[in-house]
Amino acid sequence: MQRPPSHRRSARLGLTAALAAALTTALATGARAEAPRFLGEVDRNQVTVGEPFIYQVTVSVGNDQVSDYRPPDFKGLRVLSAPRAPNQSTQMQFGGAGMYVEVNYSWRYEVAATQKGNVAIGPAHIKVNGHDLRSSVVTVAVGAAGGPAPTPPPMAGAAAPAPRAGATAGAGSAAPPAASAVPAGGGSFIRLVADKQKAYVGEAISATWFLYMNQAHNKYDVQKEPTMEGFWTEDVTLPNRRGGMILNEEVVQGRPYQVGAAMKKALFPLHAGRLSITPMEAQLSRVDFFGTAVRSQRVTSSPVEIEVVPLPKDGQPAGFDPANVGMFTVASKVDRPQVATGEAVTLTVEIAGHGNVRKVALPAVPDLDGWKRYDPRVSVTIDPSTGADGTKVAEILLLPSRPGRFTIPALTLDTFDPATGRYNHGATSPIELTVTGAALAGAGDGPGPGAPTAGAGAGTGSAVDNVIASEIRPIHARADLRRDLGATFWRTRAFLGVVVGPPLLFGLVVFGLRVRDRRAQDTGAIRRRRSREKVRAHFAAAEGHRRNRQVAAFYIEIERVLRETLSHRLGVAAAGLTMDDVRARAAELGLTPADGDKLVAALEECDRARFAPGSVPSDDAALGAALDRAAELATQIESERSRRASA
Repeated sequence: MQRPPSHRRSARLGLTAALAAALTTALATGARAEAPRFLGEVDRNQVTVGEPFIYQVTVSVGNDQVSDYRPPDFKGLRVLSAPRAPNQSTQMQFGGAGMYVEVNYSWRYEVAATQKGNVAIGPAHIKVNGHDLRSSVVTVAVGAAGGPAPTPPPMAGAAAPAPRAGATAGAGSAAPPAASAVPAGGGSFIRLVADKQKAYVGEAISATWFLYMNQAHNKYDVQKEPTMEGFWTEDVTLPNRRGGMILNEEVVQGRPYQVGAAMKKALFPLHAGRLSITPMEAQLSRVDFFGTAVRSQRVTSSPVEIEVVPLPKDGQPAGFDPANVGMFTVASKVDRPQVATGEAVTLTVEIAGHGNVRKVALPAVPDLDGWKRYDPRVSVTIDPSTGADGTKVAEILLLPSRPGRFTIPALTLDTFDPATGRYNHGATSPIELTVTGAALAGAGDGPGPGAPTAGAGAGTGSAVDNVIASEIRPIHARADLRRDLGATFWRTRAFLGVVVGPPLLFGLVVFGLRVRDRRAQDTGAIRRRRSREKVRAHFAAAEGHRRNRQVAAFYIEIERVLRETLSHRLGVAAAGLTMDDVRARAAELGLTPADGDKLVAALEECDRARFAPGSVPSDDAALGAALDRAAELATQIESERSRRASA
């Protein structure tokens, strides 16, 4: 027996109320899930006197009260610009514990050092729910103007720094940064900023792709990655807030933008010449209440060229490896200075510093008389925040075959420092080794097939057993053939699959047929899905008309969006409703009088655009604002209906 419509409506209202209550509980629970975070950060920790750099304070809270912000003490620094109000952004994230809402407040200062030495920027202060919080102390090393202090790439929107005093026009750290051009027109775009426009072969270049958005977007997809022919590249991890991009407000050519770093890489030129970085393309979207993009925009960057010059020949060591460009140190050690014949010694060679750590050449280890040397095992660790700092470690196994006192000579590493334009020569200290015991048979030829391996224990003058490594499993041989293969098949997993597979497959087919039949029925869920598909189609058509500057057709689609949403929620056609009827029906749905007036004003604007196109604004910004208002009103109608049902 079918239930009356009133009973079905009551059941739907009850289910909606339960879902709304669960969402409210999850929101309140998620907002308390994490403690507030209060951070003070600089864009670089090494600067020169008078060189501007950025200090930023960020507080991340949930459903908390924030008040009484006090900036840090910039003693020893000159404040070039300070914000009048914080930059605020809100992020919503769904997880296993429900929805989490995070609000970020940031204050951005541009400062410059007035004297050499280490400058400590004191903590900033703020109150969260009445409790005092302090940011961490940040220390900045300040060198003399024109010194070799490294210059990291500028933050988004920052002007290129002027060349330091006494700097030449050649390659190296004193070269000014390279950046792609800013397009005219005020639209969103991508800007590539490289910290050098002229560099040596093998010199580290930091390249960052910044995303400039002139409108609010909440979805970002890379459509085409840039290509970097002639460069060795290392990926760099960007800082983020709960998995999202950190945005700052910048003003470019008199227009405000939300700016965030989309991608960063460390580049190392492989040969001289003019090397190009091709454009990067991305898709920006604004996602509506239903999770569909109501506005999308394709943005791109301009190509950037880097001038790469060869390494100087003056003072270059013979056989110099062009990968050894940067600032590196070399060190060596052995795991023990005294061993018995047949026992292995591990020689560890470590290179650390700034440059192409993965490709830097290891120093050559000379042959030692009476020793067998094995191929090294090399491991590389790179700092993910720079891509150009890290260590390269080589572990070399040495096996003595006769007793005596031996010396591993100093290992040398020749490097080129692009900051000074000079070649450097590094060397380790010699290492003394003592070998005890009797000489092994065939000592002059190195260990044979039965020679001991690394780590095998041996006494003085005693024979050493051959040791099988733990990774090698011995062969298990059988004296006769097995005849119980068929009898033991039922014990295997294959037998379980043969028995369970066909019934499980049959059940899945039956379940799929029932789901198909259920989706074919004209239920409330089906009607909601069809209505949402219509709304999405109208939004997409409106976006197309906006790009083609078809104002009347654009507003017709906006009116269809609003009336289709009302029709779905009211259960009756809203096409013939007057403005007074719309205001009354909006009140029935639970909208406030102010929201009802906004809905009527939007519909009246659509009517004016249809019959008097010149009476409404037709520029791109106004049409984009109309799209945003329509999306917000549609979302408001959906949410107010759910809130009213739960009440």
